[in-house]
Amino acid sequence: MNTQASAASSIALRVATAMYQMGIEGLPRNYELVYEAYSGTNPELTKEFVALGKNKTQRALDELGRKYVPHQHEETHLAKTNDRMRTQMTTFMSLVEEEKSSLTDYSKIISEASRTFASDGEVDQEALNRSIQQLSEATEKQASKSEAMIAEASEQAAQLDGVKADIEKFERMKFVDPLTGLANRRSFNKAAARIYANPELPMMCGLAYAEIDDFKRICEADDKGTGDFAVRHVGHLFKTATQAGDLVAHLDGNRFAFLINTSDEAEIMRVVDRLRIAAGAKPLIHPKTGRSIGHATLSIGIVMSPVAEGAGQLMSHAEKAMGTSSRDGGDRVTFYSNTEHAGTTTGWMIYKP
Repeated sequence: MNTQASAASSIALRVATAMYQMGIEGLPRNYELVYEAYSGTNPELTKEFVALGKNKTQRALDELGRKYVPHQHEETHLAKTNDRMRTQMTTFMSLVEEEKSSLTDYSKIISEASRTFASDGEVDQEALNRSIQQLSEATEKQASKSEAMIAEASEQAAQLDGVKADIEKFERMKFVDPLTGLANRRSFNKAAARIYANPELPMMCGLAYAEIDDFKRICEADDKGTGDFAVRHVGHLFKTATQAGDLVAHLDGNRFAFLINTSDEAEIMRVVDRLRIAAGAKPLIHPKTGRSIGHATLSIGIVMSPVAEGAGQLMSHAEKAMGTSSRDGGDRVTFYSNTEHAGTTTGWMIYKP
């Protein structure tokens, strides 16, 4: 198993210990930041994390988090949105006040003209003409101002629609992996936690962890961007094989997770086989050279939700099972179980292709 895959398979078990040793508070945003730093998938993050020194303050961690895991710092986005809204409202109120002042002036001119027209005495032709001229000019001016007001109001409405669209996009992207378009780790963690929302009666489902085999060789194929290309390629193939109700998430590096909503182990295996077939359905073609890198194969570990007492244990079992598949040469599936099965006394069922 390559170095990057080894680090990924054990990282979840090391993060909590590392945070404790460094005195980092166990906040969700801290966990994700440390996880990403230790996984090595972002060398710049790892470098800056180490540069913080032994005593890492929460302020320093948050500054780093805003840069590399911004979805964990929604208050920054909300503050920016609030500033935009404040600017929009100030501009709009200025328009309203300007319109109010203009209407007041227009009302005065109308009142003066009305007094001229309502006179019971001898009509002063010059005064009448002057009133008509003033009223005409004021009406034309007010109409022009009203058109400008409508245009400005329309622009403000468009700006507000833009703010709304940005908020909606932000909400969507909080749970989307930018590389593959699949669910991200944050989305997966939330879904996994929901399984045990009622500890006495967990949801019946299966969790599969998968990693792309021989990832080191793929990453070294011509340039450093090939690894990302391979992950994106496999992620797209997973999308085509995923059924409604099942969750597919890109965790980090070359690792994926699948939550499959069924209590039937045979059905779990059918889903996993479908995913394996999908991953190898199309060869990896280098985007620059056009050279075939080969078909992707997967090392997969599966565990059923009743086996674990919580989301953390469920993930740990899945990682162990995936590690077994990888150590045995890859391109196979390991089913984790806490009971013995025919033909084995190890508590593991090995399904070979």
